[in-house]
Amino acid sequence: MHIDDIFLESVDSTQNFAKQNFQQFDKSKITCISAEEQTKGKGRFNRSWLSSKKDNLNITFYFQLKADCLHLTSIAHILALSFIKVLRDKNLDVKIKWPNDVMLLEKKLAGMLCEIEIKNNIADVFLGIGINVNNDQEFIDKIDQKATSLKIETKKDWDKKKILEKLKINFSKNLDLFKEKGFLPFHEKFENLLLYVGDKITFFDGKKEYKGVLHSINAEGCLNLYLPNGEIKCFAAGDILK
Repeated sequence: MHIDDIFLESVDSTQNFAKQNFQQFDKSKITCISAEEQTKGKGRFNRSWLSSKKDNLNITFYFQLKADCLHLTSIAHILALSFIKVLRDKNLDVKIKWPNDVMLLEKKLAGMLCEIEIKNNIADVFLGIGINVNNDQEFIDKIDQKATSLKIETKKDWDKKKILEKLKINFSKNLDLFKEKGFLPFHEKFENLLLYVGDKITFFDGKKEYKGVLHSINAEGCLNLYLPNGEIKCFAAGDILK
């Protein structure tokens, strides 16, 4: 799919901007909204996403899919894989903490937020990603979980524009394949990048916590948790609290 770019100097969040303005976007394309500064970034479960001016990549991709698109709820996995390819091409050993956190040395480097609105058999997809690029340790220490930035781990500054351009190329290509075949072509690659397989974890589904062993993900991108009673429970959404 072709991509239209919208660049903003400052915005409350690229996700909010996309949801407020998507009626004006070309529905035959992907619209990529990026911002130099994001004052009220959003994460999953209504958490805030901290970003420092000029150091982060703050991005939302807006596009439409058919509501009956195969494995629609796993669309954010495709963005995670697209970003990981950018970094693996630079020989960085990044992994995925299910569902879509991109981790470097088991510290969070990027997070995703996917919101889908369905009407008249059309899904409007608002797919956000926040990436810690050139943040220093002082900023990272403000984050309420183990996190890092590309600059901290590689001891050099990164060109945000080049990262974004490569991400757009990878995501556009992967989205075309996803539209045709769903998550299936990405399943093995995603599972091979998954953190904590075989480990005991605590899992939160948004309402309740479960303790078990991370078993696998299924062919639709859902997490399989092996419970102490021998049952394997499948989750389409939630958080690993380990």
